[in-house]
Order: sequence, then structure tokens, then C-alpha cells
Amino acid sequence: MFTLPVFQLLLQDNPNLFTTEGLSALLEDCIRLKYPKRHKFTYPSLLNQQVYLSLANLGDGSSEDEEILRRILSDPKGWCLDAPAEVKKGAKFYDNMGKMFGPHFGTDLFLYHTVRDNIQQLQKRLGISGVRTRNISVRVRPGRCRRHRLFSYPTVEDQLITLDKDRVTLQQAVPEIIKYFASLVQMQPAYRLFLVDEKEQKTSVSVTAVENAASKTVIADIYTESYNWELTGANCWRGKSVERLDPDEIRLTLHLDYEENEIIYFEAQHPDLSRFPWATEAAY
Repeated sequence: MFTLPVFQLLLQDNPNLFTTEGLSALLEDCIRLKYPKRHKFTYPSLLNQQVYLSLANLGDGSSEDEEILRRILSDPKGWCLDAPAEVKKGAKFYDNMGKMFGPHFGTDLFLYHTVRDNIQQLQKRLGISGVRTRNISVRVRPGRCRRHRLFSYPTVEDQLITLDKDRVTLQQAVPEIIKYFASLVQMQPAYRLFLVDEKEQKTSVSVTAVENAASKTVIADIYTESYNWELTGANCWRGKSVERLDPDEIRLTLHLDYEENEIIYFEAQHPDLSRFPWATEAAY
């Protein structure tokens, strides 16, 4: 899949290459290659274009993919003139995307997907987990005391594949994740809990609704959000993300299957309504 010299270079950059964190960092570096001055690379060897091309199995002139890449680079708009109609339609879409993201958007996307597919195959062959640990901390206020409620749980690493053993790990963690979320919602002063549908419409529910969904859930995930809001016009607000230990919103995502065909969303909002000035204004 890859040549040994590429492995040797990347291992010199990071001896933990063949781990969940190592492969995830490698893909993150690949995404950030267009912004070398804005990103601290775990694998600086990638800044050598030949190393990146080697991860895509390109560079020796013998690959069919390399011929496709050569055609894209030589004629970004006309490379697919002899392709089927559906390919031409897709190429037109990516050409329009290129106007937004730069002239080489299609090439960059092609290269990254090739590299990602190769790394995922390596991950699968070596049995490297596609699950990482996420840590969350929320401030609890019992009476006058303040303490942090810490929690760690397994979650899917976005750019890696989920192995069969990972699915067991994720599903076994569901009950504790739901229990933690329920405890946050009920801490005083209590958060307001909503079920969020596909149209972003919110229905007020109780913790029981969350607990009832536990038996059908295979993956659960929690994340928090807080914003400072600024009025920019009539009924127009702009939010800037900030860190708060007692977050404005705590969101729970429940996956009922591994293909993400059915997902349930719950959202808990902080009881201090001044944190949502746009909602308060709309009420009047």
C-alpha cells in the first residue's frame, strides 16, 4: 500500500503513528496542507509534496489514478469531456465549488480522498481502533459550592473507520453517557430539555424521554456550546463561540443504527434566559 521509506519518515516525525491518535493526526495534517503557516504539523514530512503523493500511491508515473490526476491538472475544466453524463455533471459541481475554494479544489479533494482511503485500509489491516476518548467538564453548583463534574467516554474518530470491536465499545458506553447527560439536565438550577426534530423544531420533554431511548441506541455523543451574542441589525444576531463551564447548551445525539439512518437529538438549555437574547426579543 505504502512504500517503506514513507513509513520511516512519518515514524521519525511521530513514533506513535500506528495508533488511533497517530493516524487521526496524520489525516488532520493532510487536511491542513493548504495552510502550512496556520497549523502545527505532527508530521512535517508531509510538507514535502512527494511524501504526500506517496501516501496516495502516486509519483512513479505508473498508476491509473496518476493519469487521472495529470489530466485534471493539465485541463481542470475539460478533463472529463469523454466521460459519462453523470461524471460530467459531478465535474461541473466541483468546478463551481472550485470558484469558492480555489482553482485546485477538485485536485486537492481527489488527493485527500485517495490518501484517506489508503490510511483507512491500513487501519483496518492493522486492527487500529477508530474510537477515541472525549473528555467533558461541566460546572455544578450545589448550594454555594462550585465543583466540576468530569466525564470521559468513547466517541467515533471522524476520519477513521469504525471496526467491529469499536461498535461493542461504543454501545456499551451508551447507558453511562445517558446517565451523565440526565444528571447535567437536572442539576440546579435545572436546564430546560427539548427534543429537536429534523426541521430544528423543539418540543419540551422530560428526562424520561431520554432514558426511554437508551435501549435502542448504539452510539451516544455529548457536546456543549456557549456564545456571546451581538445584535447586528433588526432581528439579526451574531454569536461568537466562547468557553463556559456551565454551558448555554448541552446537546445529546443518539444514533439508533451504525449507518446514521436514524438519529435522535436532545438539547438542554441553560435556565438563564439572558444568554439567549434573540429568543427573548422574539417573545415580545
